[in-house]
Amino acid sequence: MRIHKHDSLGARTISYDGDVVTQDKRHLVARAIWRFPTQTLPYTTLADGDVFEEIFYFDRWYNVFEIRAAGGALKGWYANITRPALLSSGGLIWEDLYLDLWMSPQGRMQVLDQDEFDAAAHLTPLDRASALGALREAEHELQRRWRNYAVASMAQLLDARGWRLAIAESCTGGALADAVTEHSGISRVYLGGVLAYDNSVKTGVLGVNPDTLMHFGAVSSQTAIEMARGARATTGADIAISTTGIAGPEGGSVEKPVGLVFIGLSSPLGECADRYVWPFDRTGNKQASVDQVLRLVLQHLSTSQPC
Repeated sequence: MRIHKHDSLGARTISYDGDVVTQDKRHLVARAIWRFPTQTLPYTTLADGDVFEEIFYFDRWYNVFEIRAAGGALKGWYANITRPALLSSGGLIWEDLYLDLWMSPQGRMQVLDQDEFDAAAHLTPLDRASALGALREAEHELQRRWRNYAVASMAQLLDARGWRLAIAESCTGGALADAVTEHSGISRVYLGGVLAYDNSVKTGVLGVNPDTLMHFGAVSSQTAIEMARGARATTGADIAISTTGIAGPEGGSVEKPVGLVFIGLSSPLGECADRYVWPFDRTGNKQASVDQVLRLVLQHLSTSQPC
């Protein structure tokens, strides 16, 4: 099938061939090979033989490209904000609306070409509203795709070491366990978790020292490490991760603001805790914590270094 990219005024800018993988009333998935000169971008390099799995939606204002090297290594995901794709006798047409998203395999997302979008005076109010709404939708889709990839990669690394994982959650309220158990087959490396929201559960189940809570508080690096250590001891896991923080919108202070989160880790390679302050709402702070946990565990397993 011939795929045609058009600019926002409807003029064709590039055409290329793609093999249709699946198609239904809502979307079409195509596989295309990069056959253009090597292109070095600020976030990745596209080279001859790179494989693009391209998802075009007929009812959404964006598309998603998963990009892999010829050997199969993931390079990342790219989302173009577009008008809904159209099928014609000449192939598939998609019209670019400037805004783009890049998500790296490490889970770092970038919004691209915002300046071009802002300067495009010919875009109608409907175009602008639809594009900005689609940007939020595309962000969620790329985040979901990355999270699935991260959990699958984590499972492979744990399996390679013969390790099993446990989780101790407070501020994330089960969101971390939910993300981990979305991966089919995770039971091979995941033992379970403790949702220690109240301090009595932190002390009674995870063995956090009451003196730690008294002197440092539930939201502290010391408590995060003891929670992770306790999860290992309680479950018999090789590695455990913990979250404790203030998701908001209430409960913050000058010393410990809303969005403050500590992530603890305990494994045979060492123990550590990292501090973060997220700027989002309650849901956003919880999701940011989950994503950072996955990054931290992947880094730990890949490099054999603590936080």
